[in-house]
Amino acid sequence: MLKRIYVNNFRCLVNFELTVDSLNLFLGSNGSGKTTVFEVLRKLQKFILGDQAFQQDYKVSDLFASKDLTRWQKSNIQKFELDIQGNGGIYKYTLEIEHQGDYAPPRMRLESLTFDGQPLFNFWVDDAADLGISVGQARLYNDDPDREGAFVPFFDWSRSGIGFIYERPNNLKLTWFKKRISNFFIVQINPFIMESESLKEESSPNWDMSNYAAWYSYLSQESQGKILKLTLELQKIIQGFDSFQNSKSGDVRILSASFTRPSKAAYRLNELSHGQKALIVLYTLIYCSPDDNFTLCIDEPENFLALPEIRPWWRRVMDYCLENQAQVMLISHHPSLINYLASNSGYWFERKDNEAVRVRRINDTGEEGLSVAKLIELGWIYDE
Repeated sequence: MLKRIYVNNFRCLVNFELTVDSLNLFLGSNGSGKTTVFEVLRKLQKFILGDQAFQQDYKVSDLFASKDLTRWQKSNIQKFELDIQGNGGIYKYTLEIEHQGDYAPPRMRLESLTFDGQPLFNFWVDDAADLGISVGQARLYNDDPDREGAFVPFFDWSRSGIGFIYERPNNLKLTWFKKRISNFFIVQINPFIMESESLKEESSPNWDMSNYAAWYSYLSQESQGKILKLTLELQKIIQGFDSFQNSKSGDVRILSASFTRPSKAAYRLNELSHGQKALIVLYTLIYCSPDDNFTLCIDEPENFLALPEIRPWWRRVMDYCLENQAQVMLISHHPSLINYLASNSGYWFERKDNEAVRVRRINDTGEEGLSVAKLIELGWIYDE
């Protein structure tokens, strides 16, 4: 699971460091940096893996713009670090981006990956004085820590080097890291733009879940057993729900939901209520995620839902974290969710006077008769 994230010089995140556990609840006022942490994770995932659905890789300039530099800092270097526990050890990924002003695109200055301190990949910029230019160079190591890494001169510094490395029998540790990065599901559900039609299967959901129908088409082919479990659970959760239909119509598939009560009928996905679509997404994320070693990041899962609808879901989330090697990070302002999770799993994000974000763990203050949500409402949670 993700153990630590470090960000410097990205918007309001300056020398920002956060250590996380299996179940995490991010709290704080609007503009305090919670969603920005999710956005950093999305950018790093895209940079390393590209867009698998469209077989597209991303350049530095596609993801890291100079406008995202912290406004009050003079440095043109952004730094990101991820510590991920798994595969019997600790992976450490480091990326440094150098912004070169208005007349040159940003470039990678450093990219490295280690496993328990042993290098798997290193990229750096060499200022070659004899050539009068800066040269990107890299070393690729295999799983044997005693072997010297293969030297790769004149390496492309506009793209992730790790993203270009294919699976081989001698680099299984690096391959495991890439698969683990692909198992980050980072979403902010927007039922308004969830369409019922899909032109092709897509192996992962978009940030806003606009491609849910295409993702369902993929899951229905690759994970039929999980779709069956999802269907059985939705029959308990959504009144009258019976099953999904993913029918072919010309070049597209149309995803519909069949209901048996109060009368037998089928409705396209985009015809369902926003709350029904949000529930479908939330339970799909739990029942159709990888069996283990995944991280689920959801920005305000309670949106569009009533308390009796969201409470069973977050209890299922907690059970899933215990049953599997799973990790969940939630952003929420919901009082009941705060009271349920904050004392043991809460992180308070604070940003005073439009300055850098600071974060700390929330502890139960023990104030008799007052919930954590009430303490936040009164402003007492701010106190150290």
